Order: sequence, then structure tokens, then C-alpha cells
Amino acid sequence: MYLILGILIILFAYSRMRRKNLEKQVELFNRLLYKEKSPQKYIDEVDKLLLKVQSERETSINYIQKTTGLLYAGRFEEVVDILNNRVKKIPSNWQAVYYHNLLLSMYFNGDVEKANQSMVQARETLDLYGKKDYSTVTIKLTYAVSDFYNGNFSECREFFMDLIDISKNDYRVAFGCYFMGKILEAENKTDDAQVYFEKAKTYGQGSFMEDFQR
Repeated sequence: MYLILGILIILFAYSRMRRKNLEKQVELFNRLLYKEKSPQKYIDEVDKLLLKVQSERETSINYIQKTTGLLYAGRFEEVVDILNNRVKKIPSNWQAVYYHNLLLSMYFNGDVEKANQSMVQARETLDLYGKKDYSTVTIKLTYAVSDFYNGNFSECREFFMDLIDISKNDYRVAFGCYFMGKILEAENKTDDAQVYFEKAKTYGQGSFMEDFQR
């Protein structure tokens, strides 16, 4: 009886310690990427985790997290390579981030046809996770970027306008500003477009958004 109780106490203490470590890790990642706006520092921290002995699930999650930093750093080909070749099985609750990083990297890199093919494969999964509150904006952004690169401006315009107001981090605000600039540019509203491009550079400081032209 005492042995079982002791084991339960140890397991509880380990679980609590692990949870605190994960909370500190998330706090560090958010600070490096969204407050300090340093994708490279973020990537370096994830690489430290990848050097440790981990389960296959933990390793896959860390690779997906790494591609978030690589995406904002503009290293699109590396994102696609890691997600296609290093992540053997997408962990539950990480599908939305996986496809967000994969598809946006393909579109930003100019691989529209390949991205569209991947979107067909991902749509069922994205629709499923789109019903969960924590994935809604991520998935809507993925669809909006797809609509933009396929010329469906009327389908994504309102979302990008809203994204500027609802985003909780500057990099997503930069996305909203950049795509609004591109839509206005396509409508020959050059001056208005330039205002949004400048905002995208400001909010996207430290990321590829500072000088992205595609």
C-alpha cells in the first residue's frame, strides 16, 4: 500500500515538474519569436531540444515548432523538407500548425501548383480542426493565403482586414498588412498599397516580411 502511494506521489511530482518545464519552454519560445522578434534565436532553442533523447512524438512536435521559426525566417524550402521528411506522423492537435507551415511555405516560395495539391489532401483535416477554437485563426489564415495565390481576392480580403485587428502577435498583423497591400496593388491602388506594405515591414521586423516582394 505504502509502495503504491509512494509511486503515485513520485509520478505526480514528475508530472507537475514536467508541466512547469513545458510552460517555461513555451514562454521562452514566445518571447524569442514574438517579443524579441528573433526567428533565429527561436530556431536555436528548438535545435537544443532536438539534440535530447525524446519520444518520436516529442521529436515530431519539435520539428513542427522549428518550422514555425524557419517560416518567419523565410527559409521556406527547409520548412517543406523537414515537414515532408522528418515528421513521420503528425501528432494530434498539431495538424493545423503542420499544414499552415507547409502550405504557406509552398505558396510564399512560388510553388502554387504543389501547394494546391497539398491543400486538396489537407482540406479534410483542416476542416475537422477548424471547429476547434484554438485552431480557427490558423486554419482561416491558411485558406485565405490559398485564396490569394489563386486569385480569389473577394474570398480573402475581409479576413486579411480582420487579421490586422484580431491578431495576438505582430507577425500575423504583418501578414494581414502584406496581403492587403498586394490586393490593393492588384487593384492599381498603389498609394494605399504602399501604406500597408510599410506597416507589414514594421510589424514583421526580424522576419522575411521586412523585404518580401512575392
